Amino acid sequence: MTMRAWTKGQDQSLMRVIEPAKDRGNGTLTDGDNMWSYAPKINRVIKIPSSMMGQSWMGSDFSNKDVSRVDDIVDQYDHTMLSTTEQDGITVYEVEAIPHEDAAVVWGREVLFIREDYVVLQHAFYDQDGELVKKLESLEIGEMGGRVIAIRQRMVKADEPEEWTEVAVLSVDYDVELNDSLFTQSNLRNPRN
Repeated sequence: MTMRAWTKGQDQSLMRVIEPAKDRGNGTLTDGDNMWSYAPKINRVIKIPSSMMGQSWMGSDFSNKDVSRVDDIVDQYDHTMLSTTEQDGITVYEVEAIPHEDAAVVWGREVLFIREDYVVLQHAFYDQDGELVKKLESLEIGEMGGRVIAIRQRMVKADEPEEWTEVAVLSVDYDVELNDSLFTQSNLRNPRN
């Protein structure tokens, strides 16, 4: 599947399927804590309720929450540095994130390995019983658009390690002026930009 995506700040994003032809036009819009999907076959924009944020996004191993760009892990978790190591001359931090008592989150804890240049090498998600549910791993890191990023990542569910969803970035542009009209339900349904 090939997609095109736009983001503005931390709160707005739009993803639209380009290929294959049978899925062309399917899209996902996020604006703050709100998320909508559009399916051209039924010509409907559907709001994704908070109760479905943990569900699969477009049949993948990513959840709606994973692609919604919500920064809950910053606001609703306490963080502990577990270790600091060197990898190919770059410092890597192992960080454990435990949700606050009153946080409305799914995970019991999350563990991240983050390079000093902010590239996430691994992000593991654990349930309330401390069991690993799924893991995001960066398989390829490189420079694109003048920045070092994870070019290829794979999400794998712990109970189905032989199946996964892989995302590869083919090209990227930064610091592009985007109109607010791009991030509307109307544009999700009838692309103008």
